[in-house]
Amino acid sequence: MADPLSIATGVTGLLSFGIQISESLLKFYQAYKSQDKNISHTANKLENLLTMLQSLETTLKTRRFQSDEKDLVQSVNRSIWDCEEIITELQEEGKKYDRAVTSGLDGFKETVKLAGRRAAHPFRQSTLQKLDEDISEIRNNVAVALNILQLGDQKVIHDDLTELKSLVEHIQEHQISSTVRQWLRAPDPTVNHNSLRTKHHTGSGMWFVRGDAFQTWLAQENSFLWLNGFAGCGKSVLCSTAIQETFFQRHHHIGVGIAFFYFTFSDEAKQDESGMIRALLLQLAGQHEDCQADLTSLYSTYQSRTPPPEVLMEYLQRMARRFEHVYILLDALDESPRYEKREGILAVLQTMRQWGLAGLHLLVTSRDEPDIRRSFSPLSDEEIILRNQEIDEDIQNYIAFELKSNKNLQRWRGYHDHIQQALNHRAQGV
Repeated sequence: MADPLSIATGVTGLLSFGIQISESLLKFYQAYKSQDKNISHTANKLENLLTMLQSLETTLKTRRFQSDEKDLVQSVNRSIWDCEEIITELQEEGKKYDRAVTSGLDGFKETVKLAGRRAAHPFRQSTLQKLDEDISEIRNNVAVALNILQLGDQKVIHDDLTELKSLVEHIQEHQISSTVRQWLRAPDPTVNHNSLRTKHHTGSGMWFVRGDAFQTWLAQENSFLWLNGFAGCGKSVLCSTAIQETFFQRHHHIGVGIAFFYFTFSDEAKQDESGMIRALLLQLAGQHEDCQADLTSLYSTYQSRTPPPEVLMEYLQRMARRFEHVYILLDALDESPRYEKREGILAVLQTMRQWGLAGLHLLVTSRDEPDIRRSFSPLSDEEIILRNQEIDEDIQNYIAFELKSNKNLQRWRGYHDHIQQALNHRAQGV
């Protein structure tokens, strides 16, 4: 009878097999990554997947499960078994490549050179897209296992700083000239994003991105979602988590654009519609060659001045239409001064929603203020009020983590239970 507190032998074997297949595919694509950005993208994803699988394997070999972790072990087993079909698909794909290079790598390279690289099966756009999707599905399942194990290692999946670097590289895939960047003077939202992710407690906000509302927003045509709550309830952390998850789930799909912006009291450049639109334009231009050409055209017309908001909006709509799906996430709208600048932003958001673009997905967070609610007029399934059990659980987990890990609090170890109960009771979503 199998030990309920151990990882099944078949699971560890499958994990080891997945590592072997990933290594083989990575070796193949690394030989060509310098020749094409799409191949390089696939090689990087394979390398990331391999790191994750190896990390999970090492953790499972060294971790001792406690007597009350039976459900945890079963969940980990389940998550890894969910990878079986995709790993088998990758194995079959690898066999095709092995047959292709039977005559030797140099010979295959010469064949590819003569026939045209994109005509060869391993390099077709459809092959790369399917491979990317398979990799992402395995990563999702491995991510579940790692989250269940409560891995705090920030070098693994949802490694916030690594994911941020990948995200920035993604939105700057097509290099925009320094001349155009300096002229546009777009505020940099990655500064805010990076700050939030370094403060983010592992696991917080996962209830939201795994919930029906967020998943519907990702998939539904012309979707809109407004997260609202009072100051301090975690809106910005949720938005940063949503940005990470959107990037994680969608960026590998061809024809997808992702852009985000953080409004803030502390930076005037991040308080009006012009700053927001300029930041979105720069990000989208970095993800599509035609959008890059649009931005260059805009620069040619307005070299000596900043384009007016209506022109910026025209170009934003033009860029949005170039993608099959474009995801725009905006945090802390209420931090735009209500009587000075916010009205212009609300007008822009109304206009965007009226474009009627099936592929446009807009997510906004803010406090629930009258002018914002009046402008959005959300349907019941377009709004999440952030005062719920999940928020309280995030807070409780954070408090428990700090009490356990903060050295300065260890002198009060005997009072930890009382401290946690008091803080949990008084927090009330803050």
